[in-house]
Amino acid sequence: MRFVDRANTIQVISFIVGFFLQDIKLALFIGLGGTALTFLLIVPPWPFFNRHPVKWLPVGGTETNSQSIVVDGKVYA
Repeated sequence: MRFVDRANTIQVISFIVGFFLQDIKLALFIGLGGTALTFLLIVPPWPFFNRHPVKWLPVGGTETNSQSIVVDGKVYA
């Protein structure tokens, strides 16, 4: 998440460059290039992201001793 926040500073840099050079085309190319670079680095399932996998909670309701929810006197499993 920190990488994405830092990578989005490219958008700020593109705005500043475009503002000072008064060139919106250059600003858009820098911004789109930064977005594409961020997309390529974040979206694919790179192996180094799976070093510490997230341990999800078990699916609720499949256990035999799961608790019920009572709403207005009706019991829901």
